[in-house]
Amino acid sequence: LLCPRCSVPPFPSCIYPLVHHPKSKSTMTPASEEKHGGGGGGMSRAAKKRAKKKQKSLDTNSSTKRPASPEIENSASELHHGEKGFRNKKIKSIVEKEEPYLGGEFQDDGDACEHLSAHRSSSPSVQFPTLPSNTPIVDSLLLKDASSKLKLAKQLECLTAKQRAACLFQAILAPTTLEEFYNEYWEKKPLLVRATTSNRSRYSGLLSLESIKTMTKKHSLYYGRDLNVTKYKKGPDGVKRRVTLDKLPANDKASAKSGDNTEDEATLVETSELWSNYEAGCTIRLLCPHKYNDAVQSLLSTLETELQCMIGANAYLTPPRSSQGFAPHYDDIEAFCLQLQGSKRWKVYEPTFKLPRTSSEDFTPEDLEGMEPVMDITLEEGDLLYMPRGWIHQACTLKDNNQHSLHLTVSAMQQWAWVDLLEMVMPDAVEAAAMSDSSTSLRQGLPRGFMEYMGVMYEETKDEKLPDSLRRLTEEETEENIHKKEIAILQDRFRAEAKKRIMMIAKTALDMVDATCDLMAKRFISERQPPALTASETALTSIGDDTANAKPILPNTLCRLIRPGVGRLVLEDGKAVVFHCADNSREYLGNPVSPLEFEMDDGPALEQLLTTNEPDWIVVNDLYHDTIEDKIAITQALYDEGILAIKQADENGREEDQKE
Repeated sequence: LLCPRCSVPPFPSCIYPLVHHPKSKSTMTPASEEKHGGGGGGMSRAAKKRAKKKQKSLDTNSSTKRPASPEIENSASELHHGEKGFRNKKIKSIVEKEEPYLGGEFQDDGDACEHLSAHRSSSPSVQFPTLPSNTPIVDSLLLKDASSKLKLAKQLECLTAKQRAACLFQAILAPTTLEEFYNEYWEKKPLLVRATTSNRSRYSGLLSLESIKTMTKKHSLYYGRDLNVTKYKKGPDGVKRRVTLDKLPANDKASAKSGDNTEDEATLVETSELWSNYEAGCTIRLLCPHKYNDAVQSLLSTLETELQCMIGANAYLTPPRSSQGFAPHYDDIEAFCLQLQGSKRWKVYEPTFKLPRTSSEDFTPEDLEGMEPVMDITLEEGDLLYMPRGWIHQACTLKDNNQHSLHLTVSAMQQWAWVDLLEMVMPDAVEAAAMSDSSTSLRQGLPRGFMEYMGVMYEETKDEKLPDSLRRLTEEETEENIHKKEIAILQDRFRAEAKKRIMMIAKTALDMVDATCDLMAKRFISERQPPALTASETALTSIGDDTANAKPILPNTLCRLIRPGVGRLVLEDGKAVVFHCADNSREYLGNPVSPLEFEMDDGPALEQLLTTNEPDWIVVNDLYHDTIEDKIAITQALYDEGILAIKQADENGREEDQKE
């Protein structure tokens, strides 16, 4: 179950190419363009369509520098120096609230949702409906407006995006409640969810053998990038091992084996050869099944809203008759295995190391000797198996069954632990503390002669089981014992000085933790899926409104972020920078991030826009800024990127719903 993202090195703390707000000059260099994919920086695709229209007004605005009020200047100064800044000064005027679904009964029109009485652990007061047990979860993802599903779609659109994500996750885990899952299973132990007669088809529509065959015929797929072909079989020495049958580039097989092959070096998959290997008992692993599948991509995007981390997926198609593609191993992900078609036998073993940071090497049968599986189960269509990081597992199709197996493994929490955050903050904290103007403590030299009393060779072994006679001997005032006591005093003094400096670094790290969380958020923004918007959501954005160019943003325009978390405001080099995932690729890091750079005094207004989520709306005129021109320009910039939803209001402030 090796995630296709495992081989990617940890997120680098590099400088992204910046797309500057129109009033700022671009600092994008040809070198940085080449580094990030050639043209990944610069103006994003969504913004280009308004460039000509805005140019005249931008030239006028840029000729004079905007005066900033003293209050805003103070906010910018505090932000730059890492204080609370505009968060304590911002004015957030929410002018309208749509009523989300907060429990109670939907009107029953024949296709009404069933309701869940359990509460969310994160929001105990909020209830939400579950899907009807006989409804595939794909219907909650795409919200198709087919006549038979129209009522369900309308009911689901009564929910906020976060509530729909919780509803989807609940449908996957049902009958286990979200509260029960997070409290008893998450990162703790495996969970088996059996499908019932009524919800056996809940995963239908996500992926199938037929859709995979169509995908391989319709699209050009490459070994190592899009799929693998594997088989678990005995070698010449009689030991069973995983064999990968990917066709390697003829010109550089050595680099391909080491994992250094690039996309250009990848070998194109020949359809006939691929399915010939499948018929011979090989497993096909799709490394990016959501690349050409809207339902799977929407599933991942929605789960990112619920789990708040990057979500990936692999699909495993295994032929019948005891076929197995992978050796026993454990993963560095929280794995949700959704059995889409057929059946598969799984053996799950206790972890040898809990919550590992990296996936294991393959285990041999000898490695598992003496280990009894804690689960020996067969997953049928509609079943779910959840495994935390580190749980060893292997799976194969049934010996007497002539049906193939297809399951989708959804992955979460890869390199998303406290240690990953601390790895970012601690080196910077050491550097910051060492460069402090107020203290030279870390820059002082080490004590003379510390190597003569510190280290394992000088460490005293404390053995409580020593006989009384030997203990008295060590306590006698001999010259040797006196010397040992002097060494012990020096050791204690050294450790006290070291502790004082370590605590200084820890305090500095704590002061920097917010900035480090921004780095983690930037990493998430760059890695996550683009938002899979519903038709009604898309209609509120510049992407889905064909008349967007002709509709000016006015002082009484209502606006909000299109989905929670799709945009992030950070501070870099005295600038307010907005990162977003609207232009992300479905493939991991397929598109370079193209942030927007603003002046620091734009920060309060940007924060208002990026933290206004459904069901709330905010009026452009209520943004925290000097002039209405600035408020409109900032709103326009985010709207052009496709991350802002807007509604027009009439002269009396009433909304004109663009959905109609």
